[in-house]
Amino acid sequence: QSKLLSTMIVSQLARRSVCVCLSKSALRRSSRTITLQTLCLGTEPLHKTSSVQQTRYLSNDQLQSNRAAFKTMPVDLKLLEYIERIGVGIPKRKPRKRPQRKRYSRKHDTTVLDTQEELDFFRQRIGNLKKERRARKKRPLSDSRAAVSPCLPPPPFASTPSDQGAHETSAEGYKVKRRPVKVIGWANVLGERFPKNKGLPEVALAGRSNVGKSTLLNALLYGNQDNSLERQNRRRGKVPEGKKLPKGPKAVTSDRPGETRRITFYQLSSEIIVDKDEKAITSMLLVDLPGYGFAYASEEVAQDWKNLMKDYILHRGKSLKRVLLLIDARHGMKKPDRDFLEDLQSVVYTETQQDDRSKKSVELPPIQLVLTKCDLVSQADLARRVVQAKEQLSDCLRREPSSLPVMLVSAKPGVGFNNVRGDRALGGVLELQREIAALAPKPERNSRSQNNKK
Repeated sequence: QSKLLSTMIVSQLARRSVCVCLSKSALRRSSRTITLQTLCLGTEPLHKTSSVQQTRYLSNDQLQSNRAAFKTMPVDLKLLEYIERIGVGIPKRKPRKRPQRKRYSRKHDTTVLDTQEELDFFRQRIGNLKKERRARKKRPLSDSRAAVSPCLPPPPFASTPSDQGAHETSAEGYKVKRRPVKVIGWANVLGERFPKNKGLPEVALAGRSNVGKSTLLNALLYGNQDNSLERQNRRRGKVPEGKKLPKGPKAVTSDRPGETRRITFYQLSSEIIVDKDEKAITSMLLVDLPGYGFAYASEEVAQDWKNLMKDYILHRGKSLKRVLLLIDARHGMKKPDRDFLEDLQSVVYTETQQDDRSKKSVELPPIQLVLTKCDLVSQADLARRVVQAKEQLSDCLRREPSSLPVMLVSAKPGVGFNNVRGDRALGGVLELQREIAALAPKPERNSRSQNNKK
């Protein structure tokens, strides 16, 4: 290709009687970016660069200016304190103090120990070391302490199998029996019927391809379930056994974008024992949507996925309580995110104008931002990204954005969930579980049961 390109360039320059010496490195560069237009010859380029290449070469200065502007944004101290409290992001490194070397005096102790005294000395020292190791290890929580553990997610999250008979106690005083996760249905193609909803609240996870939707969904379904999370030995590059997800139906995860090819409905349920004779079941649905943007699929298939998502989000009805819009915390909102929101709003606008007289109304459900992969970003940048994401969402929406908080999560096992330090669960997944669980219906105590207890 370089030889062919050089012959074409020389032939064009020979017509205009211009002599140019091109080296091998220049020819290599010419195969990438140099065209005759850059030489100001006024002819058409020998090869046309795509729009992606043009933006790649032309937007470097703009990208640098955006990063510089992002770094100059002020940091909200209250937001930074909240980020440090939930243990998300890379903390700021503290300067290490070098330990001062002990200066030994020239005068050494010349006392010599007997063999028995030497044995007693080392036995005492080994015994003290064993006691320190036992004290460092965190003992399993007792039943009374596990009952009020603040690290357990509220119902209906977590799904300890009912065969084990595991009963937990929520913060409200109810006895909770977890049930396993169920897949109640899916939809592959536009026009296929969605599973019937029997009045259960639904929460959908949407976002760009490879932003971490399926990984976060698995963390929500199975994270923070164990009552006695112990601090285990960590090995570099490996996840401890106690931090891994338990068995059950899970969403397919992969580094290859475009693996989620259908809408899948997961049902979470738990049995709440109010009294000996009173039992109630609280349930809700988590919906995994395909990703939009770049994917290893044809344009027609990707457009079908996009139309399927639009149909579900806009025509599901009142059962769809919230849409979690997942955004990479490293990059913020990108053009595919803005295009997706604009497409949803345009469909709502056109359908409301055409069907003014019809009883059915198309509304966009509440949208809540969730920043993923927060373990790869510093805490100061996370505080800046939250403010920037709110501004970007308000610019994209034609209506006033909801007052829902921006959630910060990391779906990495042992970091985002199942990461208990002291009496705190770090990583942000527990905060998101509490936020979603507030949408599930809660049982009410009868007046008789309250009077009996009194």
